[in-house]
Amino acid sequence: METIAKKEDVQLISHTKDFKLNPPQCNESLLSPSHSNSIEQVEVKVKICDSSVIEEKEMGSEEIMEKSNQKGGADKEKKFKKGPRPTPPPGLKDDLTTISHICVILFVGLILYACFSRPFDFFTWHPLLLSLGWMFLMTEGVLFISKENPVGRRLKLDRTLKLRYHWIAIVISMILVAIGFIIAVKTKNDRGKEHFKSLHAIFGLIAVLGCIPSAINGTTSLFDVELKQYIKPSLNTAIHVASGSVVVTFGGLSLIMSIYTNWFKRNTDNNKYLFMLGLVTAIYVTIWTSQRPWRKTLRKFFHIDI
Repeated sequence: METIAKKEDVQLISHTKDFKLNPPQCNESLLSPSHSNSIEQVEVKVKICDSSVIEEKEMGSEEIMEKSNQKGGADKEKKFKKGPRPTPPPGLKDDLTTISHICVILFVGLILYACFSRPFDFFTWHPLLLSLGWMFLMTEGVLFISKENPVGRRLKLDRTLKLRYHWIAIVISMILVAIGFIIAVKTKNDRGKEHFKSLHAIFGLIAVLGCIPSAINGTTSLFDVELKQYIKPSLNTAIHVASGSVVVTFGGLSLIMSIYTNWFKRNTDNNKYLFMLGLVTAIYVTIWTSQRPWRKTLRKFFHIDI
């Protein structure tokens, strides 16, 4: 009788393994019946034990599958949803940004000196407004949202305040640039000269035209939550950065070429040291200010991480 009961136990256990379940975890009293128990009682008790094990295992597998799906979804979301990069610790880039701030001040001071070194005429408003609007406000507005800006780091500004100061500086700079651009066009008309013949004028025209899409995308970025059903906020920001990269680059090239104009040579008495000071500072500011937006643009649209 005991031999037959043990054989029945082995068959039931092997049957449970076929369904990839663990052996029944029951008390030994159920699996090892006393001499008074019959074969039918042993079968019933073992089957009851197996069914409880199966039910527990099924419930456990469902919970495990649900948790694994949740974890897998979180892992995928974490993998593919890239948030903003963490702010790097102070280093070489902070020092290079500080040099850029110094170069901005030197260049604006040089243009102010050139503006007032001779009698002030109507056209002088053009270099005066462009130096303040483009070199100072535009450049500082771009550098303000940079993570390598030591000014924002020392003031402990959060991203919201950085963005606010950014668009305020950019809006004021665009107003000054537009007025300075109109003054240059009017002066050319009054003197009967052709427009956009020099590299300085051509680069400046491209930069001014590039301000239009950049301003549109910048404005819509302020309402990205309300407009997200029409355009993705990430895409809108990427377009704003790309158009801004073009604006900063060609605006900087126009500033570099302004050092070669007759107005600058005449108002600085063709001084070679002032010429080198203006050239070096303009080149450095243009390169350092535009490199970060261009890197973000290449990473977003061409998957090139520099």
